[in-house]
Amino acid sequence: MASTTSAGIGLFAEVFTVEGVDPNDPTAQLPPDASTNGVYLNIPLWESPSIEVGKSDLLEIWVLEPGVEIETRFYSQSFLVPITTIPARFHLPPQYLQREGEISLRYRVTSGDTGNEDTALPQRFTLRRQVPTNLAEPVFPNATLWGYLNCRSVPSMWEEIRVRIPPQAGKFERDDECFLDWESFRSLNGIGAIPNTSTRFTKRLSEQEADNGFTFVLMQYDKLIRPIEGLGSALVSYSLYRNNVPVGKSAVGLVKIDRVIPGDKEFCGP
Repeated sequence: MASTTSAGIGLFAEVFTVEGVDPNDPTAQLPPDASTNGVYLNIPLWESPSIEVGKSDLLEIWVLEPGVEIETRFYSQSFLVPITTIPARFHLPPQYLQREGEISLRYRVTSGDTGNEDTALPQRFTLRRQVPTNLAEPVFPNATLWGYLNCRSVPSMWEEIRVRIPPQAGKFERDDECFLDWESFRSLNGIGAIPNTSTRFTKRLSEQEADNGFTFVLMQYDKLIRPIEGLGSALVSYSLYRNNVPVGKSAVGLVKIDRVIPGDKEFCGP
């Protein structure tokens, strides 16, 4: 929506669009690479630019990031009379697109002829960061050489399952948050998800863990392992957040699970 200025000016600051946003999407979600490449605003030339020689109109653009109370002006440019065209697109740098959630954008035009200001109504968009896969796969230190957790694993599967995140130079920092995601499957190759086994575990890193790697100790046998009747598997990955901003995620690791007691038809467990 555009606002209006004094009589005779008419529409001044008109509706703008953001490239890559589906006009039929009620959430107005920004493109998936916005946090990496930024986005472009398409702002039309205002309807009544200044006409007095030596004057100029000022265009300013603001962004309000998710969770931030004060807007940031990221663009400010004066356009000298005669004003017949303006840039076809205006770049919002990715540095303002690192927080997930709702962002607000608005712009204002100030007339050089009259000093009148007109501000387009703020428009709101949804940001979901595209997190790079830049972390090593999780490791299962108690699995066999063939990648199995079985009835002879030490410690026993019903006592605990260990998932090791290996050290990775320069990737982790103290107070980072790591989220580990586990889901169990009915097959040995991660096909056939078992309902209600998808679980997230959280760890805030100490300085030692950031430097040397760390281990998640999972103790939810009834939820993660017991639903596997015989042979199955789990897909496990983790993501890293710094100051509530996602900075990386891992490739997915697979561990095979064998609950069949050797030489028997029974399943092992407590």
